[in-house]
Amino acid sequence: MRFSEEELLNTISSISYISNLQDLKFDKDLVSFSIVFNLEGLNEEITFDVTINSQYPFKFSGSETIIFKNINLIKYSHVMSNGSVCFHNQHGINFEQKLIQDFDAIKNWIDKYIVKEETDSHYEHLIVNHSKFDGSFYSYQFTNIEEDFNKGEFGTVSIKLLSNSNYSKYTINNHLVQSFNDSAQPTVKHCDWSHHYLKASSSEQGVYIFLEEAPAINQRFSFNNWSQFNGKFSQDFLSYLWKYIFLNSSSFDASRPLPIFIGFHTQNNEVHWQVALVRIDELFFKSKTNDEEQKQYILEDTAINWAITNNSSYSYFFGRGAFDEALTNSKILIIGVGAVGSNVAKTLVRCGCKNIFLVDYDIKEPENICRSEYEFMYPYINKVDELCDLLYRISPFVEVGATRSLITEHLKSEPYAKLFSNKFEKELSNYDYIFDCSTDDDLMHILDNLNVTAVIINLSITNHAQSLVCGISPNTYKFVRYQFDNILENDVEDLYNPLGCWSPTFKASYNDVSTLTHFALKHINIMVSNKQLNSFVINQDNNYESLKVSKF
Repeated sequence: MRFSEEELLNTISSISYISNLQDLKFDKDLVSFSIVFNLEGLNEEITFDVTINSQYPFKFSGSETIIFKNINLIKYSHVMSNGSVCFHNQHGINFEQKLIQDFDAIKNWIDKYIVKEETDSHYEHLIVNHSKFDGSFYSYQFTNIEEDFNKGEFGTVSIKLLSNSNYSKYTINNHLVQSFNDSAQPTVKHCDWSHHYLKASSSEQGVYIFLEEAPAINQRFSFNNWSQFNGKFSQDFLSYLWKYIFLNSSSFDASRPLPIFIGFHTQNNEVHWQVALVRIDELFFKSKTNDEEQKQYILEDTAINWAITNNSSYSYFFGRGAFDEALTNSKILIIGVGAVGSNVAKTLVRCGCKNIFLVDYDIKEPENICRSEYEFMYPYINKVDELCDLLYRISPFVEVGATRSLITEHLKSEPYAKLFSNKFEKELSNYDYIFDCSTDDDLMHILDNLNVTAVIINLSITNHAQSLVCGISPNTYKFVRYQFDNILENDVEDLYNPLGCWSPTFKASYNDVSTLTHFALKHINIMVSNKQLNSFVINQDNNYESLKVSKF
């Protein structure tokens, strides 16, 4: 222990609202005792069983290492199923100060929830004890759905296996819910994933029932026994489930569970799903014939094996940070997906952008990997093909398109330019923003002279990543070339020349490129949200200690 028995007793004796310390056991791994809280306003004093772990006053994995437990208080907010009060306190390394602080936290909890009888508006999720099935965990991701679910509605669920991965010292089978198929109507309710995930063939199927009310004890603890659902599952649903299992028993793989989705409304009226995993050869309900010779189904006294479920709707998926909706809801074209372009694409998708189209004729080679967003798994591959796959893996909400054909290359030929310029202008105007990361000055000049409604954003980095130039239409070409030709230091002799004079490239590390690109995108997002777009230059000082944005 990091404290002595004497320190413990002296500190406890200094706290006025506690008394009657009993059953003290003090050893090097664990301290335990009971203690009485007596506060003004309490009808009767409250006794807690207290345990202090050896790490105290430090926390362990972010959790407090002191526990206050009284199973009789389970009806109150923030009391766990074992009777322990859930609280989170400030960091502290001084034993006496931390112990007083933690006792004060319990005192404040008693005053708020027992003396003043306050209640929290709701718990975002029920407290569920997740269980393994044949030694592995299972998870299911779903989204909010536009269509409503009716009380008692049931049917099948189309599910896609995403991956198998490590989960602590176990394995977990990760699934994505594609749709809910109502048994009473020919309607399919699709989750709000991108087309890439919805079009994938479903690999598994489950059954669902929508209860409307949460299957909860004390408004926050999930049912843990099937018998608790008696009266909540209709006989029609249990009959449907019985027939479903009978009809599919021969084709069902007994080594995997049948997932049963149980839906209900949360306090903010969203639909949440909990998934129970059942063995198809070990039913949790039985049938009997009543006095009228009608078959009835009864849920048995059997523990529920709960899987892990998560509402991964867009608002939650990007709830910790996304770009402005004016950007995330836009159609975005990225021309050139090398070091800068691939970084732009992945950053936009991680920040919530939903519609991206990629253009680049180039092949990725091993030497491209070190400073771009590509991986070694495919040493040689079309850049746009690998980047599409990477973007889909990041976000289940993004729609990605790609081509290796640079449509604007045709405009460099005068006959084609006269013949097809209107077509290209119309095609490019389908986008809201065009990020030109190609470092192709000819292309920049052509784009600058086209009559397109899209905002064109050119991103270029000088050699050794001293500066990033962001030119925004109109007059992109004039601004960018002026910066490179007259203002910025850009040594065009000291370049990488991996193939002699063919295809030289600027010198910079992944860190150099991503630092400037991320800072530029942050500034672009701010400008989009303020509805005022201007060209700018980001300069680093000679010691790379600061970045400065100059607007134009």
